Amino acid sequence: MKNEKSNNPISVRSRQWIIQSLLKLMEEKPFQKIAIKEITDDAGLVRKTFYRNFQTKEEVLYEYISELMQEAEKKFEALESLSPYSMTLIYFEFWKEHVPFLNLVHKNDLFIILLKHLQEYAPTIFVKFKADIMKNFDETFLKYYTEFHSAGIWHMLEKWIDSGTKETPEQLARIYADISLNKPHLKS
Repeated sequence: MKNEKSNNPISVRSRQWIIQSLLKLMEEKPFQKIAIKEITDDAGLVRKTFYRNFQTKEEVLYEYISELMQEAEKKFEALESLSPYSMTLIYFEFWKEHVPFLNLVHKNDLFIILLKHLQEYAPTIFVKFKADIMKNFDETFLKYYTEFHSAGIWHMLEKWIDSGTKETPEQLARIYADISLNKPHLKS
């Protein structure tokens, strides 16, 4: 799916302009109706530059989500305590900063792209941040554990966006922690 991306400053800048143009256009019209030419015209680039950097519009979104996930990873690295609550709190605090993007993706029925990316990224996070906890389990368990948690957290994110982000990241982290630790949250 991905081309090898150049780290040439001009190429990096062109990719950023393409990403920003696509996001801007998505605010104005449905993703499926946006043409590559519209993106390049808005970015002030030629189509050849688009195809030198990306194969599809979906790949543009994928690169932007990759950048977001790298940003989120830095926040995970700063965690002192690796608990379901602390990790989920960081996750939802991070996405709260990007609600306009999530709304664009949701409005365009593209939320599944986030899940696909999370499924690719989650094993790295689990290995990196839960290595001690996970070392006692076999590969089959870890494979399904990762899929289960990726889908669960993704569905929570989608439900949160769908319902207007009414709950706080703290509330969502508590819910996830209660589910993960099999401690149903009781009304008091």
